Amino acid sequence: MSVLKKGKDQEHYRILLARSGRQTWLNGVMLELHQALLLVQCALISNLYTNAIQEWGLPVIKPVMNIRKPSPGKARDRCLLPGEEDKILGECSPEMRVIVILAIETAMRRGEIIGLRHEMISGRVITLPDTKNGTVRKVPLSTRALAALSEMSHRLEGKVFSYTEHGCTQMFVKYCQRLSIKDLRFHDLRHHALTRMAENGLSVMELKAISGHKCTQMLSRYVNLNIDDLAEKLG
Repeated sequence: MSVLKKGKDQEHYRILLARSGRQTWLNGVMLELHQALLLVQCALISNLYTNAIQEWGLPVIKPVMNIRKPSPGKARDRCLLPGEEDKILGECSPEMRVIVILAIETAMRRGEIIGLRHEMISGRVITLPDTKNGTVRKVPLSTRALAALSEMSHRLEGKVFSYTEHGCTQMFVKYCQRLSIKDLRFHDLRHHALTRMAENGLSVMELKAISGHKCTQMLSRYVNLNIDDLAEKLG
């Protein structure tokens, strides 16, 4: 764990959970988390103790060493179903509506959208100076995304949105509950955006440039092409 990491707060919280006891912690986490995220939790604790043993010389035992861990499971493939986008946008507040449209049109992550500043926007391009991968990424804006952003303040600098990441997620969950939309998360909008871009003919290199994925394997977890459409293309 490092105080310089973007996810330092989440890591600190996970470490505090682990202090409650090995099996107690694991059982509690398993009730709340998807299998893949549980594996992330276990890896964090394992790395923490590895550092304590190798770097600090502490005589400790890894608390997750002998715990049977679940398989990662299959990747999520949830995209927006016909009609769901219009329903959600109709339920949104004006600001959340712009946030959702940006997610659908740009495939940007929730944190990237919420952290967007006016000075990052130039013409039809958003420049993200510090992404999850630690690199600068330029995101092209569609006509629809530009129109949505024009509804926000036209200041030259400062944050575009007032929401926090947690607040954005909570509102999205509320909208889905009101509309009886099942098993849809805000991050699924990124899946939906990249899948639609692929269906519209963007190449793998173009998709990677937009999404920020370093490898094609990770990108493939986000692109869920319709097999019926592929059959039609085969003739």
